[in-house]
Amino acid sequence: MPVAPLMIEHRTIERMAAVIKDQAERMEAGQELDPRFIPEVVDFMRTYADRTHHGKEEDILFAALKGKGMSAEHRQTLDRLERDHIQAREMVGRLASLGEEHAMGHPGAAFQASMLMKDLVSFYHDHIELEDQGFFVPVMDYLSAEERAAMLERFRDFDSRMIHERYARAVERLGGEEGGRIAIEDQDRWRCRVCGYVYDPEVGDKEAGIPPGTAFADLPDDWVCPVCGAAKDAFEHL
Repeated sequence: MPVAPLMIEHRTIERMAAVIKDQAERMEAGQELDPRFIPEVVDFMRTYADRTHHGKEEDILFAALKGKGMSAEHRQTLDRLERDHIQAREMVGRLASLGEEHAMGHPGAAFQASMLMKDLVSFYHDHIELEDQGFFVPVMDYLSAEERAAMLERFRDFDSRMIHERYARAVERLGGEEGGRIAIEDQDRWRCRVCGYVYDPEVGDKEAGIPPGTAFADLPDDWVCPVCGAAKDAFEHL
């Protein structure tokens, strides 16, 4: 079933959660926080847990289920899971900010980060448990065998594109082919301080009618974050 790879990914997220919990406990016991730890956690959460894992859930699985005659209970669960994804982005965004503050020597940032890391671990434990035990398997009944097979193929295609997208962008940022143009555009990337969404002028915002090539400064004053709805003044320049 197409939920099988999603549940396998849950095990990887749980392993990272165990690492985060262990680090938080070490910090509570007086161990100093390595400034490299939080950026690594944030990268994992944004790239693997959110962009890759949540991406498949939202763009493929949840989108397909919304076109089915779901029960009220399953509809409520799906709504909660989508809200969870938004909350996770907000938490990771706050963790990223605390990591930056800690690296700059701000007092108290490490303690706040340790508390937030424990909250993040607890949050993902409950979220994964709900999906694994109360949602993923029963909602497969809404899909035919053909739809399940097609969804698995879409998952595989999504994953294959993700790895290429990630590292093609890395090469471009470092000055590969057309690197000069990309580097200039990257200077105009802005991140939402609430949820961590990054506005990329190369991509624009299709849902809001913002075409590729639109600079952040040229966005309408009433434009809001497409993920959490925060206003433009909630964004910070990268």
